[in-house]
Amino acid sequence: MNSDAFNPAYYNVVDQIYHARWTAAKLARFELVRRSIRRLWPDGHPTRLVHVAGTSGKGSVCRYLEAGFSLAGRAGSLTGPHLYDPRERFSIMGQEPAPAELIEAWEERIRPLCVELSLENAEHAHTYPEVYILIALVLFEKHDVALAAVEAGIGGRYDQTSALDAEAAVLTNVGRDHQELLGREAWQRALDKAGICRRSRPFFTSEREPETLAFIQGVCAHQDAPLTVVGAAEVRRAEAELAEALPEGPPPHSILAAEHQMWNAALSAAVVRKLAPEVESVSLWRAFSRLSAPGRFQKVGEGVYADVAHNANKVEAFLKELAASGIPAGKRIFIVGLSGRRSATEVLAPVLQAADHVFVAGASFKGREPHEVAALLETCNERNTPITVCPDPREALAQAQAMRGPEDVIVLTGSTYMIDQTLNPDEYLRQINASYGWRYHKEGPESRADLP
Repeated sequence: MNSDAFNPAYYNVVDQIYHARWTAAKLARFELVRRSIRRLWPDGHPTRLVHVAGTSGKGSVCRYLEAGFSLAGRAGSLTGPHLYDPRERFSIMGQEPAPAELIEAWEERIRPLCVELSLENAEHAHTYPEVYILIALVLFEKHDVALAAVEAGIGGRYDQTSALDAEAAVLTNVGRDHQELLGREAWQRALDKAGICRRSRPFFTSEREPETLAFIQGVCAHQDAPLTVVGAAEVRRAEAELAEALPEGPPPHSILAAEHQMWNAALSAAVVRKLAPEVESVSLWRAFSRLSAPGRFQKVGEGVYADVAHNANKVEAFLKELAASGIPAGKRIFIVGLSGRRSATEVLAPVLQAADHVFVAGASFKGREPHEVAALLETCNERNTPITVCPDPREALAQAQAMRGPEDVIVLTGSTYMIDQTLNPDEYLRQINASYGWRYHKEGPESRADLP
């Protein structure tokens, strides 16, 4: 790499010029969100925000940040996607809001703005992700939240959350997901995700690859943003601090029990120490250790586990966690689904190495056809793992339970939407989640593409 010629800011500008119409449309959406924020909070929103992006770990980092910030004052987070209920996206001091709070936020504060924008221009009405950003801000204000973490949906530079005024930016890592939207090359995805950097505001990352890290450094230099890189040395120090705070280690239900989570925790600790320096180390690690997350290697029944890993990086990390879990070494029966344009072989082929039987089920939103997924998996099925196609995920679970022995486990993974359709206890929400966007089908240009 020629350091004299290397200029990430210039590469970004060239890409924007080549896609000027697309770029302008994306940035115009930011202005619509900012306009609504100014209408609701003319003097600015009272909550200090931290923006979090990355291929994997960003949801966990948001939870760590909320837990750490809560030791210094009232804290919250906005994450996504949800598993069963949209309320899962919002957290105030570790608690979801009541349904009545979402009703009030939408009907009294947000819906009137959407109607007003629609009267001006129907295409200006806020999209699904934009509405949830505004609802989060309403909830943060209502609960006097001083610091909150906000998770980006896809990428960073053009994600709707980049419309927010953030106190700091955090990038967990740059993986292989959403290449059709963020770029085929890792450096392109780094350029997009690092785009959450704000001028003269601190930027934190635990990215490890030299080339992508160089792009992150270039973006931060262009924005005059102080950069903190959390690497292996910082993770080792974090492990020592955790051992001091909890000599017996985190409890089994803790997300910190997973080895890969130490990177997310060390990154989060660096952010908390910058923005809330009064928080003590022992208290911080104890707060981190109390965290659990729905759908993260979660036991959902006798011998049944679910993990919302839905890209290659997350599936790889989950399988390592499963291998080290100490779960009885009987047969492992997987139920998998796939959503979006992800590669079936890239995301799910590793499952064939870990499974004794695989059921391929349907996923409601942007779900890939199960027979197509199964056919692609057969092309890389070197162990000849039995693969059964069962489009109905609830029927797939019933079949898996029928064949499960006393020492066997069933694992659901690959698609958040498939897990929702299998396990959501609320039949009405399950239907609403599965049929999102049905009103758009007969009304022209609207689509379901605004759901992250």
